[in-house]
Amino acid sequence: MNPLGINLWNWCAGLSEECLGLPEKVARMGFTAVELPMTQPQVPSALADEIRNTGLAVSLCAALGPGRDLSSFDSAVRASTMDYLTTCLETAGQLGAGILAGPLYTGGGKRHWLSPDEKKRERMGAGGGRWAAVVDGLRELARRAEHYGVVLSVEPLNRYRTSVANTAGQVLRMVEEVDAPNVGVHFDTYHACLEERDLCAALEQVLQAGKVNHFHACANNRGAPGQGVIPWEDLLGLLVRYGYGGHITMETFALGGLDSSWVQVHSEPDELAREGLFYLQAFFKTKAGL
Repeated sequence: MNPLGINLWNWCAGLSEECLGLPEKVARMGFTAVELPMTQPQVPSALADEIRNTGLAVSLCAALGPGRDLSSFDSAVRASTMDYLTTCLETAGQLGAGILAGPLYTGGGKRHWLSPDEKKRERMGAGGGRWAAVVDGLRELARRAEHYGVVLSVEPLNRYRTSVANTAGQVLRMVEEVDAPNVGVHFDTYHACLEERDLCAALEQVLQAGKVNHFHACANNRGAPGQGVIPWEDLLGLLVRYGYGGHITMETFALGGLDSSWVQVHSEPDELAREGLFYLQAFFKTKAGL
């Protein structure tokens, strides 16, 4: 069975010592993986020890807030973003985390309000636009990731979050231009539900290309897998059909967290985690004939 994980964002607003005790809770619940929200690029030592002691598989999810943006026209911003991402890679190496995922190219909470001049520059193509800056940045990051034995997984975000890449097909093109064996596509069901004309066709496109290396499972309203309007059995069935063996990670958010709603419409966090895990376990056990 795939590593079934959950991002600590389900309980906390970011990575800090307030997360102490959560990895142990995740393991007790029956998850086999945990994802860390990298609001800061280093993990407190006590938390790192706890994670190691659980034996959980680990993934890191980049959090590119204000000032972290590989697509910036400002070279200083791009350089500081590369420093942040490189420190995340060092942390991944220390924790034995094999993957750094998320929107590695730009801040997830930012929309690009471009001036006419910036729009013109964005259309200039190779060497002059945001896209070229991202491809160049990811290519360099991939080189650094290889040193730490880490795979990169690039996530498309919906139109309300970024103007750089909104669909799986766009990120697939980005990954193909980066052209590094340790860079793939991070498919997120929440963002896909907002942007893709056909969720299953979008997922199958990147699966056929052999580029999916991380999967976030959450409902259209940030609920648990199995909830909402997403065709869960069809999507998860595609993962099985194409032999996807990577992490399947719940990305739900505590009230006040990075992508929470203003009103808590979901279950209490522990209950939400259990509901999602039970659904995923039942699905894959059924597929395995257990």
